Amino acid sequence: MSKIKRQSGIELLRIIAMIQIIFLHAYQYGLLHDASTAAGDIDGILVTFVWSFCRTPVDVFIMISGYFMITSQFDIKKTIRRGGKIYGAMIFYSIVLSIIFFISDPSLININSVISAFTPLLSRTWYFLSNYLIILLLSPFLNKMLASLSKKHYLYFMGIVFVAVSLWSTLAEIDGVSNVISVNKILDPYMGKSLGGFLLMYIIGGYLRLFVKQKPLESRKLNFKYLGIFAALCVLDFVLAIIFPQYKPAFGMFNNPLVLAESAMLVLFFRDFNFSSKFVNTVAGTTLGIYAIHENPYVRDWLWRVANFSNKHLYDTLIYIPIVIITVLFIFAACCVIELLRLKLFEIIGNKISSHKTSLQGTHYTK
Repeated sequence: MSKIKRQSGIELLRIIAMIQIIFLHAYQYGLLHDASTAAGDIDGILVTFVWSFCRTPVDVFIMISGYFMITSQFDIKKTIRRGGKIYGAMIFYSIVLSIIFFISDPSLININSVISAFTPLLSRTWYFLSNYLIILLLSPFLNKMLASLSKKHYLYFMGIVFVAVSLWSTLAEIDGVSNVISVNKILDPYMGKSLGGFLLMYIIGGYLRLFVKQKPLESRKLNFKYLGIFAALCVLDFVLAIIFPQYKPAFGMFNNPLVLAESAMLVLFFRDFNFSSKFVNTVAGTTLGIYAIHENPYVRDWLWRVANFSNKHLYDTLIYIPIVIITVLFIFAACCVIELLRLKLFEIIGNKISSHKTSLQGTHYTK
């Protein structure tokens, strides 16, 4: 069976989304936000403005999954194999990275840390990968239901989930409004980082595939209208936070209606890229590994102690801008190489296992 040709435009979007994620972590864990704000209003506003353009990567990753998987055939075995590959990477990095840090700092070793190392899904070592894996395992059933709906019924269903998971929870975060509107004991959206938020993103991705018209890939042209709408929504989200302090808690939430719309615009824009690049496809295939490596709790604590932006003298000039860019790209590249090595290792092991099974079957038939 021939492999489905991967769309390099969408794969490029995966790469951009992962670079955005690393920037978001630099903003938070690398103290870029705190230090730039302390340095002065201009630096703080500039960094936060860029941050407002980087709120979509989580939504984008899940929407892409919904976009491509919505038309998949109902195949539980294939889904389990895909889930096994993702969980295999989670187990590998959780155990290996834990061992490395346990050796370097034995004080980290206790019963809880050891159990967590072997149970990254249940221990929520990576909230994104845990939710992503659950959505993947649910996808055959979601696809079967969603693909059977008419456009009208799909919109109705998506609208209910949108109001509950996005609009309602966003309003509940706005100061003043939250005194009247609450999701307590109803939802636990946690800024869109929960399973409910991921479900909505998946549903939106499926809708984009089924009902937003598109030409055959070879005849598509880039529609910069989508990119313009994306930029306008990012600016609107930023301006609302600047003008209305009450809005700041909802600013950039992953399940914020504005961020969901921004993400959909990016998917629609990049799906029209008509090019094929083995390099882009290969690098994009490492993005989940890049996330797992640099967002591992032990790596994260160490990484952002080394690569932090707390030095106030950085902000005396605009030199911090290229430094941040170089740091983010270096982290991406280093983790990409590590993930490529892991994939190669798993490929070699998989080939040996397959070869051994074939050899055993051949021996059985000759007896």
